[in-house]
Amino acid sequence: MLKADENIFLPDYEKSILGIPNSILAHYGAKPHHATLSVLDEKLSNNYKNVVLFVLDGMGIDALKVHAPDGFLMENCAAQISSIYPCTTTSALTTLETGLTPIEHSWLGWSMYFKEIDKCVDLYTGNESGTERPASDRSIAWEVIGTDDLYSQIVRANPSIECCRVSPFSEKYRTQTNEDVCNHIEMLCRKDGRKYIYAYHFQPDTDMHYNGCYCERTKANIVLFDKQIEQLAAKLTDTLLIVTADHGMVDVVDLVIDDFPEISECLAVPISREPRSLTFFIKPEFKGLFPERWERQFGHDYILMTASEVLEKGFFGSGIPHERARDFLGDYVAFATGDKALWYNDEKGEGKLFKACHAGLRHEEMIVPLIIIER
Repeated sequence: MLKADENIFLPDYEKSILGIPNSILAHYGAKPHHATLSVLDEKLSNNYKNVVLFVLDGMGIDALKVHAPDGFLMENCAAQISSIYPCTTTSALTTLETGLTPIEHSWLGWSMYFKEIDKCVDLYTGNESGTERPASDRSIAWEVIGTDDLYSQIVRANPSIECCRVSPFSEKYRTQTNEDVCNHIEMLCRKDGRKYIYAYHFQPDTDMHYNGCYCERTKANIVLFDKQIEQLAAKLTDTLLIVTADHGMVDVVDLVIDDFPEISECLAVPISREPRSLTFFIKPEFKGLFPERWERQFGHDYILMTASEVLEKGFFGSGIPHERARDFLGDYVAFATGDKALWYNDEKGEGKLFKACHAGLRHEEMIVPLIIIER
């Protein structure tokens, strides 16, 4: 059962980042998978030459209000919306790049257990979790899960639209700084022809993980990004610029599961998905004992549910579940509601040492801005 707590914010899929890609799909004549966002539909109806979706990793509404309350981005904030669940980069970016809920696309966290190879795998890198070694000689995540991205869906419906991806992972428009991202967007928007431009920057998430949500470095980042995006917007014409985040973040106390032997001895495989949205595969002989042990140790910090309960309650969204989604959820799922983040030491004996994290149910993690700038 969910406990009454003003800090708990459940995903609101009717008013969430899920609506952004679905509004974009509908705008270009492709079939949306879920409800669109009316506030965004209205702006898209003006039929701008360029539509730009700019995602700043980790820049939830809480951080923006604290660090740049009177800035350009807050001035143009059209709504405060929910992230999806888990509110983490792997899941949220996949939703933004497909228009699907997490239960549909099944990218359910940073690290997931693949029974085919009996290993936990970091989905983005392909490494065995806790190591720097490839988990397999094939791209196991793409082979088993895969996706049909937004760009392909748009072009199938409207071949005249040029789709561009600006990010550290882009083959054509690769970036390392927010300034790089802004420069690429400006250049692409000047080109002839109608375009959908998806742009992603990995900050302020990275600095927040290692320095905290409210430190001077985080503030300097967000103030800088605010000014850079204001300067970018001033150079654009015939463009709808949408700025949002994949999730927010919260300061945490980092814990290692090896320090809790009565919990770790119950596990058939390592914990997986996220430190604040955990999946447990339990040894048969401990299935009756595990919930009681967990509640005694972490009952004030996490809500524990069976995987079946989680699916029934729709935490990971609606739609037809991916054929592998149930497998990845294991026996139990734990949702962080306090300030704890639980993981394990890597093969070098080192923990994550995060000062801030995401993927739990705190409002700081779950609520993001929807910023709309018309030029």
